[in-house]
Amino acid sequence: MHKEFKATSLYIIKAVMLFAAVITAFLVFNFIMMLLNAFIPMWLFYVLNIVFALFTLLFLFMQLTSKKPGFVFHDDGFKYKRKNINYIDIKSFIPSQGGSEPEVVFNDNNTHVLELSWFSKKDRHEIEQIIALNIK
Repeated sequence: MHKEFKATSLYIIKAVMLFAAVITAFLVFNFIMMLLNAFIPMWLFYVLNIVFALFTLLFLFMQLTSKKPGFVFHDDGFKYKRKNINYIDIKSFIPSQGGSEPEVVFNDNNTHVLELSWFSKKDRHEIEQIIALNIK
């Protein structure tokens, strides 16, 4: 069985808002650094500005190159957020309840939250049903 689910377009709005927030944070940081320029040496101002600019560029690059969240089911398990999860590694499945996200409990008692809020309601229910039916 091969089935694939993709996130709704609301994920794009989140990405754009994160992009705007990072650029705003960079501008606020520069403004504060300009105010503190009288109290700190000039070389420290440039070093801090360059470090923050590199972190900002790295975050923006990661945000722009990341894919929309998706689920790909195959016979042995599923792929979620670049992680392959096999059904035999799952101890139990806790479905979503009242706005919470579903969780997968592995055999070593580690839990992994499945962020399904970016999917349509129909897709969320279908994803949960497929996982619940395939856990042995």
